[in-house]
Amino acid sequence: MKKLSLAPFSLALLFMVMFIVIFSGISSPAQSRIAIPSYQDPGSPQWIGWRALGASSVGIMIVNLNNGDDTTYYPSVDQAIRNTRKLGIFVVGYVYTGYGQRDPAVVRAKVDAVFRNYLVDGIFFDEVPTDCGGKSVAGSNYRYYQNLADHVRRNQAGGRIVILNPGTQPNDDCWMSIANILVTAESSSLQDYLQNYQPETWFHRYPPDRFWHIVYAVPSTAQLNDVIALSLKRGAGWVYVTDRGASNPYDQPPSYWSLEGRQVTEQGVQAPYASFRPASSDSNGNPVPGEVSFRWRAVNGTKWQIFLDTDRNTHSGYHGPDSGLAIGADYLIEAAADGSANLFRYTGSGSDWEWHEVSAHARISFLEAGVNLIELDANALGQTHALDYQIRSLDAKQKTVFTSSLVPLSLDSTAYTFDIEDHGQN
Repeated sequence: MKKLSLAPFSLALLFMVMFIVIFSGISSPAQSRIAIPSYQDPGSPQWIGWRALGASSVGIMIVNLNNGDDTTYYPSVDQAIRNTRKLGIFVVGYVYTGYGQRDPAVVRAKVDAVFRNYLVDGIFFDEVPTDCGGKSVAGSNYRYYQNLADHVRRNQAGGRIVILNPGTQPNDDCWMSIANILVTAESSSLQDYLQNYQPETWFHRYPPDRFWHIVYAVPSTAQLNDVIALSLKRGAGWVYVTDRGASNPYDQPPSYWSLEGRQVTEQGVQAPYASFRPASSDSNGNPVPGEVSFRWRAVNGTKWQIFLDTDRNTHSGYHGPDSGLAIGADYLIEAAADGSANLFRYTGSGSDWEWHEVSAHARISFLEAGVNLIELDANALGQTHALDYQIRSLDAKQKTVFTSSLVPLSLDSTAYTFDIEDHGQN
């Protein structure tokens, strides 16, 4: 992972952004998990230390044997990877690409060696250029990495995850058609993360589980809290923060590792994931309506509300500062721990609580302890092709416990959407 150089730092900008992050009265959104650049051999004390937090907070670890160049099979590494996956943590192999200059035949050979030796879930491609180069340019960066991603997905059993690491913010979303996850920040301090991160307008089109932010040389727990809060506000579903410094920030867990894990596991609404299944027919030719589903890990609450902005207009529907929402909600799903679930359409004038129930065959199920799934007919939401949503948890007294940040969902295509709660492993 390439380190970023620090530009001259503006104190005025720092204080302004820190004020927004630290003193804002808005609750931090809650949808992150930890993805670890675990650059020690699987089975080593460092690897076991990282893994110790378990799948409640850790979702991804990286196998990096001599920068991906050691293609020897090691039984101890194999067993450590299998043990990690059995805990419900994805494991991906590491291969560097030299910013698109490394011979792709060599890169493919390294990928093949990873899958030949070990049971992994995908590949982390390091040293990716910021500029994609455009999808239509023959021989461009896009073509180079598209071919590598195709090699992983088509030729490798189990190779479902492709992670690209430019470590910076591309000015368009070209990489998103290739990667499941894009590393859009690899910052060398809180100050670097505050000053040099430039949010692009296209980021909001994708759910948080498509973005990973890494910040190292973060010395204190106070700064750890600030980084996690800021990463959430910036829409990153994956995060890693460490106090390790410039020489090798990924050589062992940070000193505050347990606290970092708690910062994730105690979030009220974790890993929101939505999907759309288009209308079809069954084996007898009977029509099957399209369906929208929402799944998340509920740390607390006995009742949940999912606010849906189907026209993506923050000035229509239920909205405003008193709503506590970043969207204008046209529809509302209410569900509870008793198994009830209903869809409502907003009929008020903007700030009043006026809703009319809509038939949608809405239902809630509990896949395991703390994991909720709501499903409903897509046609109940009208002719929308895309929407934004937020999930709110409430306690038994109807008091708001937590409200997640905005998450987008396309009803036209959900290609490469990555489900960070799908932790079933072999």
